[in-house]
Amino acid sequence: MNINVNNAAVTDAQQPNFPWRPSIAQFFATIGFYAPFFGISAVLLPAKIEMIAPDQKVSMVASATSITLLISVFAGFICGALCDMTRSRFGRRTPWIVGGGILATICLIIFATSSNATVALGAWYVYVVWYNAVMAAGMAWMPDLIAPKHRGTASSMFGVATQIGLNGAQSLASLYITNVSTGVFILLIVADIALILAVVICQEKSNKDMPREKFSLAAAKESFLPPAHAGRDYWFAALARLMYMMPGGIGTYRLYTLTDYMHTPAEAAAKWMSLMAALSLVMAIVAAVISGPLADKMKTIKVPVAIAVFLVGVPCWLPFFVPTPLMYTIYVALSGLGGGIFVALDQALMTSVLPNPKTAAKDLAFLNVAGTIGQMLAPLLAAAVIGIFGYMGLFPMGFIVLSIAAVSVFGIKGVK
Repeated sequence: MNINVNNAAVTDAQQPNFPWRPSIAQFFATIGFYAPFFGISAVLLPAKIEMIAPDQKVSMVASATSITLLISVFAGFICGALCDMTRSRFGRRTPWIVGGGILATICLIIFATSSNATVALGAWYVYVVWYNAVMAAGMAWMPDLIAPKHRGTASSMFGVATQIGLNGAQSLASLYITNVSTGVFILLIVADIALILAVVICQEKSNKDMPREKFSLAAAKESFLPPAHAGRDYWFAALARLMYMMPGGIGTYRLYTLTDYMHTPAEAAAKWMSLMAALSLVMAIVAAVISGPLADKMKTIKVPVAIAVFLVGVPCWLPFFVPTPLMYTIYVALSGLGGGIFVALDQALMTSVLPNPKTAAKDLAFLNVAGTIGQMLAPLLAAAVIGIFGYMGLFPMGFIVLSIAAVSVFGIKGVK
């Protein structure tokens, strides 16, 4: 597969057989860093705030979400850059996964046991730093250890783990809304076991003999700033990820769309939303399992990713022209299919545009920042669209923004 073979840390010729060890390790690592973050941020953090500060819960949840995303923007690439510079007998990534995992665990224990809002939120914000450190290190295993021709299948495994860590963790966390501490501890146990399995399975080799760059202003800029000479493919990939996240506000206002736009009773709307979530998860996992190996066999990643984006965007017109809960559910199911393909192959596509294997974690973190910024802007864009066009305007907005994302994927020339 034509995926930056010249810049790959491991070439196709060096790795003729599928690398099961690093791929399985990244599968567990992904569950390890995603499960507590998404389970707590989406479910248990609002529940915790309601318990300790019920009168300020709305404003506190809003500010906590904004601060969390802001910390993620900076912590990801700073920790990624430091991870790239690390030299140890356990490699560049393992020390950050182990050390970051331990410090993250301590922070979440304080968060779970504290009844003081300042202490609990302070512990959460410090945890976000270490979450980003573990994520930057864990994601860098793919460009470090997996040859380009295997990245479709490896990325598919990453996509399945992402669905487990995101949707699975949120489903598990929702069982403990009235017992936040227990929910946090259960997610921590799952995460820590997954991270331990990841580092044991991976067995990252020593990189003590890897040469260090002499300190200079130019070297520092290269280590901590976005890659200035990354080329058009890198920035098209960043734009694609940014645009893909931007229509996320459609989901944010799903309940209000059902009740206020489609005039669905509240109880029925809750049942429709439950069905949508279940269908979306099933479709996403099925698509993720199939798409990676299929992409490797077809020797193309770019085309399936672009098709996946269109699969999320084109069905936006269904509830626009036929505004019923059934049509909305069909749209969500189809977008789940496209989303599963995108999540499964997105990691392979992003690692394919990295300009330098020596700065893989930092450069990959900047691509993650593009997605984070998209998440931050998504509810603002949705609110603006609703204010001008009403809820029906969300669906054309989704199609337009996702079409830009698909065109951005096709703009990547160095990937077949």
